[in-house]
Amino acid sequence: MKNKVVKALCIGTQISWTICGIKKSLLVCHLWDHFLPLIMAKTYDYLFKLLLIGDSGVGKTCVLFRFSEDAFNSTFISTIGIDFKIRTIELDGKKIKLQIWDTAGQERFRTITTAYYRGAMGIMLVYDITNEKSFDNIKNWIRNIEEHASADVEKMILGNKCDINEKRQVSKDRGEKLALEYGIKFMETSAKANINVENSFLTLARDIKSKMDTKLEGNNPQSSNHGVKITTEQQKKSSFFRCVLL
Repeated sequence: MKNKVVKALCIGTQISWTICGIKKSLLVCHLWDHFLPLIMAKTYDYLFKLLLIGDSGVGKTCVLFRFSEDAFNSTFISTIGIDFKIRTIELDGKKIKLQIWDTAGQERFRTITTAYYRGAMGIMLVYDITNEKSFDNIKNWIRNIEEHASADVEKMILGNKCDINEKRQVSKDRGEKLALEYGIKFMETSAKANINVENSFLTLARDIKSKMDTKLEGNNPQSSNHGVKITTEQQKKSSFFRCVLL
């Protein structure tokens, strides 16, 4: 049974296989060359994880649906646990996939939802301008972020339902003042009237990208294209490890 020993010989990115004395290099290399580009191909340059948090009923799900589906549903259905949507946008010639998580506002789901703070790159804190309590609770939500999220996460406060001005309980000035207090951006939005929803997500995504680009520039001060220069020696090592993994 000695002839059943399998050997792999790596030469650059080419692989030769010998199985039971039969050479398989042509077949394997043909499949690798054709399928690797398909496996490695990406439809985006960046992937950003965003989070929507705030009291129940402030319109987080409606804001998300307006941005992801350009739709609005007046029927209130409370989110159970957590849900998410995906939309790809383009900023500065780069495609950015936004993975947006919509969290339940009720206290009984808090243990589940706070687990999603970790890894979030941007968080939108949403309150209802017709609900004073939801505005007051923004400070509690910020404390949750400080406790569970990354220290450098981008944040934005949204005063939603600004189309219902006749029932307003929270002035725009108070919202701006609160945001200024924490050093974060603020916008009033309306998912129903489609006011500032698109702008808020694009602004948050742009701020995240700007922060990432700044970090990349710091890590690669001699690189003008934010890429990583690969030497001939590194290419050899990279090819070797690809073969071993197969």
